[in-house]
Amino acid sequence: METLPQNANSIREVAALAETSISTVSRVLNQSGYVKAEVRERIERVIAATGFVPSAVAKGLQRKQSSLVGVVIPRIDSYSISAMVAGISTVLEAAGYSLLLAHTDNQAERELKALQLFKEQRVNGVLLLAAELGEQHRQAFAMLQRPLVVLGQDASELGLSCVLQDECAAATALTQALLAGGHRRIGFIGVNARDVQVGGERKRGYQHALTAAGLAPDETLMTAGGFDFASAAQAVDQLMALSQRPTALLAATDRLAIGAISRLTELGLRVPQDVSVAGMGDIDIAAMMQPRLSTVHYDYQGSGRQAAQLLLDQLQQKTATSSKLVMPYTIKMRDSARQLTP
Repeated sequence: METLPQNANSIREVAALAETSISTVSRVLNQSGYVKAEVRERIERVIAATGFVPSAVAKGLQRKQSSLVGVVIPRIDSYSISAMVAGISTVLEAAGYSLLLAHTDNQAERELKALQLFKEQRVNGVLLLAAELGEQHRQAFAMLQRPLVVLGQDASELGLSCVLQDECAAATALTQALLAGGHRRIGFIGVNARDVQVGGERKRGYQHALTAAGLAPDETLMTAGGFDFASAAQAVDQLMALSQRPTALLAATDRLAIGAISRLTELGLRVPQDVSVAGMGDIDIAAMMQPRLSTVHYDYQGSGRQAAQLLLDQLQQKTATSSKLVMPYTIKMRDSARQLTP
């Protein structure tokens, strides 16, 4: 056998150095099938000498399975998403699975491509942190032919297990807290309604609280845009230009609330003395910033753990039925919202 290099980067290289076939090397790596003792020893010497480490994907493809779970995430810079992924990782890595992440930047077409990629990679299952669920998603789910759990959207009508927040009830409760503080003109900084939960259900909860208090929802007090700071600033400009300004702003996310506070400060308005502000999500800096942000706390890590456990139950064939879990929330009224003086 020829002098061995320091490294081998593929099964093909190991096979060439051991003077055998790729399939024989694969049988040794996967401990499957018969291999002559002398050939096995030769392969093992090559592996030891070159330090070759087969990837989990490569080994999985040989066995037509893997120890991988695909996770589709809409944003990579989101506190809530990173917390959910941390929860997912805790459960699945303890069960021997590795995570394969696909970032979609809130684009449905990239979600669909990620699902196709995961099928090609033969992952064991998929966790989809979805921004929306459309007809194309239905088709992609049918094509996937893998256990699938959805986070953040209600997929129960599709026969899929899902974990989501009680967005409508949470937004209702937060709006009621502002109403209890004497606020009657409450502006809403929302996001695109294609995101049914964050975009639709949080707005619906805001409107429900107003209606229950005998106040007609005013469309001029409602905005919709993106999840970024620029959208928050644009919304503040629009709302503060009204002849009757709102005394409070409810933002659909903490990120939007922080962007709103920044823009209000630029306009020379004080929070909460001039305008109260509340967000939703209770991200890590919400209780650290000045003023401390009033918000809704969600157990995002717990959501990730629950979703991972639902998927694990499917992978281990402990259940054949779908489940829908709605997670609890807590209202956190802090310094950014004040009680109006009668």
